[in-house]
Amino acid sequence: MDYKAIAQNRLMRLVAGRLAMTVITALFIAIVVFFAIRAIPGDPALAILGTDSTPEERDRLRVVMGLDQPLPVQFAIWLGHLLSGDLGYSYSQGRPVADIIGPALQNTLLLGATASVIAVLLALAMGNLATSRWRGVRRGVDGIEALFLSAPQYTVALLLLIVFAVLVPIFPAGGVSTRGDGSPADVLTHLALPALALALAPGAQMARSLKTSISTLSASELLPTLRARGLAPWRIAVHTHHNALPPMITVLGIQVGTMLGGALFVEQIFSIPGLGALVVQSVGLRDYTLVQAVALLIAVIFAVVLLLADVVNALLDPRIRKGRA
Repeated sequence: MDYKAIAQNRLMRLVAGRLAMTVITALFIAIVVFFAIRAIPGDPALAILGTDSTPEERDRLRVVMGLDQPLPVQFAIWLGHLLSGDLGYSYSQGRPVADIIGPALQNTLLLGATASVIAVLLALAMGNLATSRWRGVRRGVDGIEALFLSAPQYTVALLLLIVFAVLVPIFPAGGVSTRGDGSPADVLTHLALPALALALAPGAQMARSLKTSISTLSASELLPTLRARGLAPWRIAVHTHHNALPPMITVLGIQVGTMLGGALFVEQIFSIPGLGALVVQSVGLRDYTLVQAVALLIAVIFAVVLLLADVVNALLDPRIRKGRA
């Protein structure tokens, strides 16, 4: 392997730097989550065993959970297990954390991917309409963007649920699939409303970014030059979006955090057994191990998405690869 060539490759250095930042971020999140969850009032042993348990039973469970150790020792033990790939054991559910997180992670990723696709499609449509030559269209799109940005995701989710699942029952009211079905069409039908609730605000934010980029390009010499060369409108559109998409992709990476945070409420409203619902359940039970694993996983997903956004931007924009952006 030519290590010198790798060292000289700007893209590889960019990825290596982002990976290092991802690891540092994950460690910082692990520290914050570990000590923050222990600051929540309540006895984990009492929450797990219930009020009918004896003090001796609760003391034994605290020893088994390692809660009798000093906090720095508890953190060192947990971090050591984490680095070895062991997410720990959930005493509230009586099984390994990895077995609990797997299905929930699948549901959240599926919901997040569907919401991201809807958000990108909304952004492309609204961003281009917002630069229309017709003033009425521009004003209408600006008003819709403002509405989407100002409406809380849980409010949008409730309205969509009431209108399209209760008053006009077009979509299912909750869950991920119909029992006994589970086909792609059935899953998408169940995810349509929650994904739309998650996608409206990020889509509007990305639309504004795309509108700003296209407007900046229109005021530059690029588009008039392309028109003067006699390029077809579709080719001009390709060149325009090639230059305007990197800022929108960066916004998409940031908005993933918004969607992950909103998923906590949306999954509860639509009864989706994802990571958000798992966080609420595990916090109520003071299940330290489960909360730590889920929170760390969400942070890592966010960091990885930001990394992917930077890589895609570097592939689209040669200035980033050459270090001139």
